[in-house]
Amino acid sequence: MVEKDVALRLVHGKLWHHDFEIIPGVRTHGAYDPAKLWNKLRLPEDLHGFSVADVGASNGYFSFEARKRGARVVAFDFRHKDNSGFGLAQYINGMSNIEHHQLNVLDLTKEEFGQFDIVLALGLLYHTSDPYLALANCASLSTKRLLIQSYCIDNIVPRGVRNEPIMRFISDYTRFPQHGNLNNDNSNFWGFTSGCLQRMLEDVGFAAKRKEVWGSDVYIDAERVVFDDAGTRLSLAYGRVEAIPVGSDRNEPEAWTIV
Repeated sequence: MVEKDVALRLVHGKLWHHDFEIIPGVRTHGAYDPAKLWNKLRLPEDLHGFSVADVGASNGYFSFEARKRGARVVAFDFRHKDNSGFGLAQYINGMSNIEHHQLNVLDLTKEEFGQFDIVLALGLLYHTSDPYLALANCASLSTKRLLIQSYCIDNIVPRGVRNEPIMRFISDYTRFPQHGNLNNDNSNFWGFTSGCLQRMLEDVGFAAKRKEVWGSDVYIDAERVVFDDAGTRLSLAYGRVEAIPVGSDRNEPEAWTIV
């Protein structure tokens, strides 16, 4: 752990997203207080024996909190940890036993990284160009629970359609300012009704056990209920049909297979 006076110098003036205390007396003063969402997760106080994947880890607050409770934690972010704030916070707090992988969620696979008891996908899906694939990849990592928090459009659509599977595309406001923007953040691609996210979760094999909407946010605590991808249509979405060889006599109907 780094000495407090050194840590204060290292943290000061950086562009932090998560507002949290890295070590006692050293706070990031970021743009967003993640503690409120952490409390909504209602994770066990003792996470020893649990594995947690934090997808879209950003500065690392959720990873660090899960590790403090004893979980084995693996973090993922599209930025290298040395340029996301995660590496600096990890250097200061000494939590070197958290793995961090730099990759895009659209490239995330269970074959490469294995599976986890709990997967966190917080503030993630609306930043991806393909939210269904992003959700499917996060879901593939989870053996038990998948915790989702996202930008929600329930408060800007009629009450009667909030349970309908509706998505709102958010244009590139630097090119199309007439369409507006979301928080002056050009990495925002989508908004979802809470019903849309719930149906997407169901489609990839999870059931929503708890759903909360507040303001422009939705949080869903989902549990795996389909344990074999064959029970979903993921193979239709992202799979392919292997070739069946043509028979030796191409003039016979049996030589050709159409699937």
